[in-house]
Amino acid sequence: MQPSTVSKKTYQVILDKDEDGMIFARCDDLHANAEGKTEAEAKNNIKEAIELMVDHLNKDKSFSLKFVHKY
Repeated sequence: MQPSTVSKKTYQVILDKDEDGMIFARCDDLHANAEGKTEAEAKNNIKEAIELMVDHLNKDKSFSLKFVHKY
């Protein structure tokens, strides 16, 4: 018997930066947005926002993020 393979949903996150250097992250699939003073902070904040959205929408909690830089 072969082990079952659980596929993770991958959500694309767009990272952008404003003229003051603030990093903005958005996940269009879930309409989630976050920001941070650093890229790491923005990534952590969007991950938390997506975790809350996934939980609220009763979606599979096993997911990964694909970050796309717009800057």
